[in-house]
This record gives sequence, structure tokens and C-alpha cells, in this order.
Amino acid sequence: MIETIAAILTLYCVWLTTKRNILSWPVGIAAIVLYAYTFFGVKLYADFFLQGVFLVQGIYGWYNWSQNKNKINEVIINRMSTLNRVWSVNAILFLYITISYILIHHTDASIPYADALLTSICIIANWMLSKRKIENWYLWIIADFLYIGLFIYKDLYVSAVLYFILGLIAIKGLINWKKQLK
Repeated sequence: MIETIAAILTLYCVWLTTKRNILSWPVGIAAIVLYAYTFFGVKLYADFFLQGVFLVQGIYGWYNWSQNKNKINEVIINRMSTLNRVWSVNAILFLYITISYILIHHTDASIPYADALLTSICIIANWMLSKRKIENWYLWIIADFLYIGLFIYKDLYVSAVLYFILGLIAIKGLINWKKQLK
């Protein structure tokens, strides 16, 4: 039941994000709390940790989006520089190596490499989202579709379906944000 409520809130959060609606942040924070409980229970410790990162990023994103609106109250979006793209890839690699090491040597994580990779991608994707960077959608699309397999493996079928839908919404979000940049 908790997983289902978290999934519904997450779906609503991402839909609001595609519309550049600031309410996506408080809705997302509610989903974060419920997913933290869910992931801890199935020993996806990196994803549990990710919820804490998402909480901090959610508070920052909520603030940042509230400070960056246009005259008709829409959140202003932009692109990353080449340097920031390179930084982001390197950050994902660094996080992946670090989180993998921690999970392998200090926990009983059930799927440490996949858990670490997806957590690393999501941390950077959510950072990009909080900074209003269109490139966040590419990472979310990758993560969403990879999560489907992980969740099926862990018998989290509601979340697997959710992440399929989130992947489709992320594609729509990318299309919507690209239109807004033109």
C-alpha cells in the first residue's frame, strides 16, 4: 500500500514537472518519504539513501524554481554548457564508483552495482532538474527504463509499472521543455 501511494505521488510529481509547475516539489517530497520506507524494506540501500538526497534537492529545487519565473509565472528553463555536461558525466562515474564500493563492502545490498548506477544517475538528473536544465530529461529517461528491470527483479511490480509510465512522461517532458526553449 505504501509503495502504491508513493507511486501515485511520484507520477503526479513528474507530470507537474513536465508542466513546469512548482507544486511538483512538495508532491515529490511526500513521495520521497514513502519510497524511503519502501526501499529500506527491500534492501535497496542506495535507493534509500537517494531519497535523502532527493529530499535535500527537493527543498533546494522548490526554492530555486520559486525564484526563477517569467512574467506569466512559468519556471524559466535552460541548457547546460559543454563543461557542465562533462562535469555531470564525471560526477555520475565518481558517484557510481563510490556508492558501489560502499554497498559492496559495508552493506548486504542485494544488487549493489545496479543500485549504485541508478542512484548515481538520479542524483545528477535531479540536480539538473533543480537547476532547470533540459538535459535532466535524458538522464531520467535512461534511469526510468533501467529501473523497470530492477523493480521486476525485486518484485516491486507497482514501481516497475510506474517507472514505465514515468519513462513515457519523461519523453513528453523533454518534448515540452524543448518547445519552451524555442
